[in-house]
Amino acid sequence: MYQNYIFDLYGTLIDIHTDEYSKNFYKKYVKWLKKQRYFFEWKQFYRLYTSIERQYRESARKESGYINPEICVDDVFRKVFETKGYKVSDKEIMRLCENFRSISLIYMRLFPDTIACLDGLRKAGKKIYLLSNAQRSFTWTELEQTGLVPYFDGILISSDEGCMKPDPEFYNICCERYGLDKSQSIMIGNELKSDMAGAKAAGIDGFYINRAPVFHKEDTPIYQYVSENGSLLEVLMQTCGCDSNP
Repeated sequence: MYQNYIFDLYGTLIDIHTDEYSKNFYKKYVKWLKKQRYFFEWKQFYRLYTSIERQYRESARKESGYINPEICVDDVFRKVFETKGYKVSDKEIMRLCENFRSISLIYMRLFPDTIACLDGLRKAGKKIYLLSNAQRSFTWTELEQTGLVPYFDGILISSDEGCMKPDPEFYNICCERYGLDKSQSIMIGNELKSDMAGAKAAGIDGFYINRAPVFHKEDTPIYQYVSENGSLLEVLMQTCGCDSNP
């Protein structure tokens, strides 16, 4: 039935927990910055980062033509360091962002059935795409570390595109760029208000992966398929009749 499988990343394929807003995190980050000879007090960095990020998002909402615009956090970091008087190269901005992410990371791992699901779809001759609300400078290293990159026929990250789920235009960009027939495509994700609502608005079927401890059935679901117990292997069973054994 479906030829194209479009996946969400975090909470669907990757189980992750970060701490990007605690006092303890910012203290660790500015301590690392000091070793790189960038000098901030943790409260100063926190105020600069959060206020500049908010400004960029407000500007995007006013000036972007998208319903759900996205920013590039690299620009936020550049402005933070420029405000402090530091001029940094694009390569250095990437390093600063990557370490911001790695220091905030509490854990990151693939869900146990991620590879089995992707392998099953590959064996069935399906095309696999990624549609992620994420920052490239945070996410690309994690995609490489988890070994996911080779599985995808196309990867779209919201910071690259200027819009994010549930904006239907994010889905449209994916379909137009890779020549996908929406009637042969399905979105797999764990977020109702983001993944499923966006897919429905874009005219694409949805497969909801329920990662919550309890499944609450809706009277009028906005998705066509559901795994009530959060199993990616049910994607294989319910949509293409593949063997669900890893």
